[in-house]
Amino acid sequence: MVTTKTKRDYYAVLGVDRSASRGQIRQAYRRLALQYHPDRNKAPGAAEKFKEIAEAYAVLSDDAKRREYDATGHAGVSERWSTEDLFRDFTFGDFFGGRLDDLSGLFGDFFGRRTWPPHGAVRGTDLHYDLELTLEEAAKGGDRTIQVTRSEKCAVCSGSGAKPGTKPVTCADCRGTGHKEQVRAGKGVRIVTTTACARCAGRGLVIEAPCSTCRGSGVHFASHGLKIEIPSGVDEGMVIHVQGQGELNANGGPPGDLLIRVHVRPHPSFQRHGDDLYTSVAISFAEAALGLKREIPCLRAGSVLVTIPAGTQSGTYLRLTGKGMPRVGGKGKGDLFVAVEVRTPTNLTARQRELLEEFAKLEAKRTAGGST
Repeated sequence: MVTTKTKRDYYAVLGVDRSASRGQIRQAYRRLALQYHPDRNKAPGAAEKFKEIAEAYAVLSDDAKRREYDATGHAGVSERWSTEDLFRDFTFGDFFGGRLDDLSGLFGDFFGRRTWPPHGAVRGTDLHYDLELTLEEAAKGGDRTIQVTRSEKCAVCSGSGAKPGTKPVTCADCRGTGHKEQVRAGKGVRIVTTTACARCAGRGLVIEAPCSTCRGSGVHFASHGLKIEIPSGVDEGMVIHVQGQGELNANGGPPGDLLIRVHVRPHPSFQRHGDDLYTSVAISFAEAALGLKREIPCLRAGSVLVTIPAGTQSGTYLRLTGKGMPRVGGKGKGDLFVAVEVRTPTNLTARQRELLEEFAKLEAKRTAGGST
């Protein structure tokens, strides 16, 4: 079974409101980065915590990425950030004490030096999948098999893209490096710009005789049945992150990830607000006055017997603790709120009208202080 992981909200990771300013995000990131960097914090889980903090800042500190995240969630920006994003609002003089060694030691060794990636080191493209669930399925969670169409190595050329019996050759333009350097000098400054080689698209290799089956791409598309785990209590818009199940990289690099966005269908009896569920029950005027016990629909237990106290007013909410949705990644459940609707009788019989008129007279005497 594929291991899935639901990412935490970036704002919650940094401990800031969704309306936080860029300065507040910057301050929260600096404080948490100093606290959790593995060179300074040897506690178990510090490294993963630090990575989570860095990713959250890399996205929220960029206006464009932040807007996309606010609109689409993790699926819009997952993995689309770099270590350069971590230093967007910082200089060597104002971050960790002002020394270059402080800065590189804190981040450089942890994320790795910024060098041009070797052939095939770039990840494949992430795939996006929309998963529709009923409210019952979202509450239960568990295993689910989905069909995902993605690329896989061409069986004819074994993924090389070259016609059988031939091989890709070293690119003459970049001499197999996959990139080109442009040097500009002036006023004592030497600037080196590195770009992907246009001829080989950064591969370092050129296919002179393409495979006729895949036309030189090295891949073909196929449908795969993928078993995933759905967290119980998953909500509308949440993203399930499945590592390594995205597109292949034609150059031999690691595959991308599969990002599954959850959509929960409307339910005929329940409305969901966070982990809480809301429903309603209709009772008669007499039942509201006298009180009664009533079976109330419950999402996972079928029904539950509820006592509606005598004298209950229309619009009263009864709270059933722990009868709501399971909390994702946590313990316990939300609550079920039952709105009581008292229905006014219509089309009265003569006897019903007679009894109600008598009741009205007695009620008027009682409220006026008379005896009954």
